[in-house]
Amino acid sequence: MTLDRSLVLRLLRFGLVGVVVMGVFTGLNWLLGLRLGKDLSFLIAYPPAVALHFWLNKTWTFGSGRTDSGRQLSEYLLMVLATFLIQAAVFKTLTSLTALPGWAAAGAANAAQMGISFLVMQYRIFRHAPHAP
Repeated sequence: MTLDRSLVLRLLRFGLVGVVVMGVFTGLNWLLGLRLGKDLSFLIAYPPAVALHFWLNKTWTFGSGRTDSGRQLSEYLLMVLATFLIQAAVFKTLTSLTALPGWAAAGAANAAQMGISFLVMQYRIFRHAPHAP
């Protein structure tokens, strides 16, 4: 089985977006945490990180030039909630049923969440509109 070159490029861009967003989120947590504490800084840093993730994936990873951004954003936010719940369930299952350390279970749960997120964005949220006849 060979992967389509454009799919491989999208996967690489998706991974790079994840690293960039993680850096921004972590940096904001550090910067805000100096004055606001870790809990409040986490809550304040999350929305800009999610917004950056949406925008970078829409424009760069998937190259979506569609104009229905309101629909895309609402579906994206639903996906964020759903994949968070899936990630939490995978983490809880792995920590309850296996001897994996917490960090490994968190990594596996995050990998599951990332895979689902990519598929939802690829085939639903940022799918290319069919061409008119």
